[in-house]
Formats: sequence, C-alpha cells, structure tokens
Amino acid sequence: MACSFGVRKGDFRTLCHAERVMGLVASTAATLREAARTGGVTVDVKAGEIEIERQGGGYHVFPKDRTHVASDGTPLAYSVRGEGSTGTTFHLVNGWSCSDVYWAGIAPRLEASGHRVVVADHRGHGASGLPRRPGYRARNITRSDMSLERVAADHLEILAAEGIDGAVLVGHSMGVQVALEAYRQAPERVSALVCIAGPYENPIKTFYGRDEVDRVFPVAKYALHVIPRLLLPAWRLLGRQYRLGHRLALLTRAAGPKVTARMLAPYIEHLTSRDPLVLFKLVESMREHSATDLLPEITSPILIVAGKQDPFTPVSVQRRMHALAPESELIEFPEGRHTLPLEEPAAIAAAIEEFIARRLGEADAGSATAAADPA
Repeated sequence: MACSFGVRKGDFRTLCHAERVMGLVASTAATLREAARTGGVTVDVKAGEIEIERQGGGYHVFPKDRTHVASDGTPLAYSVRGEGSTGTTFHLVNGWSCSDVYWAGIAPRLEASGHRVVVADHRGHGASGLPRRPGYRARNITRSDMSLERVAADHLEILAAEGIDGAVLVGHSMGVQVALEAYRQAPERVSALVCIAGPYENPIKTFYGRDEVDRVFPVAKYALHVIPRLLLPAWRLLGRQYRLGHRLALLTRAAGPKVTARMLAPYIEHLTSRDPLVLFKLVESMREHSATDLLPEITSPILIVAGKQDPFTPVSVQRRMHALAPESELIEFPEGRHTLPLEEPAAIAAAIEEFIARRLGEADAGSATAAADPA
C-alpha cells in the first residue's frame, strides 16, 4: 500500500531521506532569515556592479526586444543578435529557471564570428509570460502548460516567426532536453545540436550520481504545496543575498571556482523572482522525459559538452548519450561543473565553431579548438 504522496510503507530508507529533505528546507529558510536579520551578507544587486554587463537592466544580459505570441496565447520574449549575418543561425536554449546570463560569454563570440544568435526566454521565465494568470498556488497552470514538449514547440514557433528554416540548437542543462524534443517535433528545422551539461532523460534519478532525490521527489512536491508560507519568504530573500546564493552553489558543487558571486547574481535574481510552484510543474515534465528512443535516430550532428566534475548532470550521463547517438561527438572539461557555460565560454564557443565548420561545412565558422579533452 502506498502513502498519499507516493512513499511505500516499510521503505525506511526513503523516509529517512524525506526527513533530511524537510530538515534541509527548514534549515535553509532559517539561515536566510538570520542573514536578513543580521545584515551580514546583504549586498544590493545593481546593474553596474557585476562583471558581466547587463544590457537590459535587472537580471537580463540581452534585452528582449521582440515578442511572439505562441499558439496557446503565451507571450514569448526573445532577441536576435547579428541580424543580417550570413553565417550559421544559433538558437540558444536556457536551462530550468535560468536567465540569459549563461550565454553572456558565448553569444557575443558567436555573433562576432559572423553568426546570427537567437536568445529566448522560456515561458514562465524572464520576460516571457504564461498562457493565463497562475492563480492561487498556480492552480490555473496545468502540467501540459509547462511541459517540455510545449516549451520545445515555443522555440520552434519563434524560429518559424523569424523565417528561420534551419538552426543549430544550443541547449544548457534542461535546455538539452528541450532541444531534443524540438528535434523530435521538427527535425527539418534543426541543422545540428549542441548539448552542454545537460541530460537526455530524467535528470533527478542521476542527481549527484544517485537515485535518492528521485525517490523522495513525491515528498518534496508535497512539502512545496503544503508549506509555501515557510518557503516563499526564503525564496524571495535569496535574490537579495546573491553572495549567499553563490556560496550555496559552491557548497553544492554546482558552480566551479571560476564562477564569481557577481557572475552568478543575475541568475539568482531571476530564479527568486519566479513562482516556484510554476517552475516545479516543469520539473515534473523533466522527470518524466526520455529521449533514449530518439538519440539513435538523429541524423543531424550533435556536439556534447560535459564537465567531469558536474554533480547535477554527471559525465557518465553524457557518455551514455554519446554512445546512444551515432552522429555525436563528446568533449569533456576536466574541471567543469554544471555552470560550464560561465566557466569556459571562450573554449566552448571555439569548440562549437570548429564543430560546425567541420560537420556543416561553414567556411566562416572559425577554426579555434577548445582547451578540453576530446573523448
């Protein structure tokens, strides 16, 4: 017999992990409240303070000056850099809860090499909207509204609105899953795929190389819905505590030592401005997703970029992706973590250009090679 939120009776190991999750939630909230009370780590986030120039103010690095209304009525915000360029079109696909800061060192390099770069916000992220007002506890937003399939369709609609017939989809983290689903829906629109620090199926079952988080997922879901008054103040407060957020990213090994607090500030500010209950619906879709069946059938070239020290998407996951996809190539960064686009933007941009020049025959794509281990 199963408990009401999906934990089997007698599974004491799972219950033990559930207790740890609940304890972590409470202790994190208490830490954030204490930080706010003492003022010890409070730093104002201002556009001029971070090392990456924010062109749009707030958490935006690239201004979103265009909007496409999706087929379900959702406004989708995006920008096109290097318009009129004759090179390759790159469409950048963000990770879960991510702002465009992860492309701050990659997009300008691709644009400078003569390519067109599309930077878009997912629905429910950045300047993009939702199909309707979320309502109390996001009850008006369905799981299908925030599914990977729906998000992939959004990106294909943006390409169609811009009259782009073929683009290289560059995904980071969850953006890899979205890019794969976009290929599934419209392979003729995808000339190549670049998969950076991202999974091809449920990322939670390999989180930190273990399955415990996936097992207690029903408990986390239950907790998020029953104690929002405890979670939301801490969630909002973190946006004003970007140095604390950076510290947590280092402690959890999500970010590498090359990532500074000010580099990560736009992401933290964006994350904490979102409705966690809306974002969680997207996590549910990520958990149900798999492209295992698709990878062997993909005929477009695939570049997989992995960080060997990434605990969120372990390198073993990306090696399996490489083994499943005959048209793929794999590059591994020995010290790379999940924030790989922020850690190695120059090397990644160079690797992308070399890959596209060789596999798609773009003469102007550049010839530099990445300072990484080819696998």
